[in-house]
Amino acid sequence: MREATTYTSRVVRVTIEYDGSAYNGWQVQNNAPSVQAAMESAVNRLTGTVGRVRGAGRTDAGVHARGQVAVLSLPEALPVERVPEALNSRLPDDIAVVAARECDAAFDPRRDCVMKQYSYSLTHGRVRPALGNRRSWHVKRPLDIDAMVEAAGLLAGHHDYTSFANRERAGEDNVRSVDRSELVVLPDDAFGRGRLVYYVEGRSFLYNQVRAMTGTLFGIGTGRFGRDDIPRIFAARDRAAAGESAPPWGLCLEWVLYPGEPRPIDRGGLACG
Repeated sequence: MREATTYTSRVVRVTIEYDGSAYNGWQVQNNAPSVQAAMESAVNRLTGTVGRVRGAGRTDAGVHARGQVAVLSLPEALPVERVPEALNSRLPDDIAVVAARECDAAFDPRRDCVMKQYSYSLTHGRVRPALGNRRSWHVKRPLDIDAMVEAAGLLAGHHDYTSFANRERAGEDNVRSVDRSELVVLPDDAFGRGRLVYYVEGRSFLYNQVRAMTGTLFGIGTGRFGRDDIPRIFAARDRAAAGESAPPWGLCLEWVLYPGEPRPIDRGGLACG
């Protein structure tokens, strides 16, 4: 039996980018691939030890990330500037550590977070995209973009978001603060397809909340709902009152912010260019 490697360790904070298409979300699953499991396997291959990689949030199956934050233990002998290269050589091509820095052992990527940004990318038009089809939701139907833009702002604030919570995972306290809910219209692509990016920011979210909010905006764009329905949807506290959840592949965790850090600029979502 191989003896466990012993070394003086330190806690390293990493920023991870991944295409979630092939994974059943961030969290380790018993019978399905996950990003967390891939990260832990890479750390094991690098250090010869088994340890948990703790992330800032549990992205769902098929959801992407450009700025997931996680902490892990690595040997002090490994320079922190070499951590991305060392881990990336042991990770699959659809996961990459893009930054690393040493942090305090007490740092908790989930509890210490003060803000997260998710983006949801949509393309609309008669012709579906092939490039980017796993990173944006293509909608053929005509959309009332002005109504969607106006309604997006009404979804922000401090509310009970039960109507936007997964029924099976909704808790007793579904009150959350959404600091930003903004639908941004990008220029059409070269083939006349419209591009939309929905930005949502807050400290924490309910399971499937952002996808349910996106699906509700889609319902407004297609005429199923009107902007005046938003207060009614909140008041209902019933998942059936809101729109269906948008598919996972348009959603991306853009960044996670911690005390004293500057807010990153918007990155334009993942909409097909």
